[in-house]
Amino acid sequence: MGTYVLALWLDVPSTIPIGRLGRFAFSPGWYLYVGSALGPGGVPARLGRHWRRSGSGKRLHWHVDYLREYAVWGGACASYSTEREECAWASAILSQPGARVMAPGFGASDCRCPAHLVYVASLPEEAWFARVLGAERVTVSPDEMDELLQVLVSAGEDAREEAALALGGFGAAAVERLAAILSSGEADARWWATRALAEVGREGVPVLATALRDQDPDVRACAALALGHTGDGSAAAVLADGLGDESAFVASVAADALSMLGEPAIEALVARLGDEMPHIRLLAVRALGRIGSERVIGPLLGILDDESYMVRYYAHDALEALGVGMVYMAP
Repeated sequence: MGTYVLALWLDVPSTIPIGRLGRFAFSPGWYLYVGSALGPGGVPARLGRHWRRSGSGKRLHWHVDYLREYAVWGGACASYSTEREECAWASAILSQPGARVMAPGFGASDCRCPAHLVYVASLPEEAWFARVLGAERVTVSPDEMDELLQVLVSAGEDAREEAALALGGFGAAAVERLAAILSSGEADARWWATRALAEVGREGVPVLATALRDQDPDVRACAALALGHTGDGSAAAVLADGLGDESAFVASVAADALSMLGEPAIEALVARLGDEMPHIRLLAVRALGRIGSERVIGPLLGILDDESYMVRYYAHDALEALGVGMVYMAP
């Protein structure tokens, strides 16, 4: 028994008949549906029913069944109790910026709520569901990621971005599936798999590190930025290797990602200050400067006599930003 909210993604504008409620025009985007399950089987049984479509033999009954025929499954959260909380949940969702009702009365036949289906401008983070609703993600089917993965590799740009965001909510469970796309998909699909791994977070770091060796420079750049986004200091060494990438763009993104990691990246960057390639030393100096820690003062002072004018210039610039004055830079 309990209350649940499920996320549904509609890719294109659609006019959908919702049983006896009537036909409604739905804009593309995310919809959050709130319901309760107090009968036999509780929340797992009810969500399992919502997961299936009519092709599986399901008879369309609830309002959400009709929308589900058109919409992609984006995950579900639930709270288990004997209290009916769906009206309060629907109200909380409707209070989000940009939220609105597209089908008045949807799912609210036995209450006075405007609707229990709410269009949202963007999918709230999982932490919001936990903090505001007291709901946690639940796995409905081993295959519930399939629809989002299909959108990720084949739909339009906006839909793919939303699918990547939603897949991030599956955490470690999504890593293996995304890694499979990275190992066998087309370059475009590999890029989007990498983009989704950025949303997964630290659990995706080992796979993202592998993606830094992808044959496509755009995938490598995406992987580098994703590693910076995770904030995981263990990625510093592999990102520092990326400073020597054959693509100047990828190398620059790797430097940006290292600066995003902050102090955990200092050791790996300092090691690159002695590289024989001036452009690698330059990228390392600039990244150290952006980190802005007092720990970089010593290494930057030590490179003020570098043979490259640009390396000396950015070392001097970084030291000034750190408040180290009266530094002499040879012309």
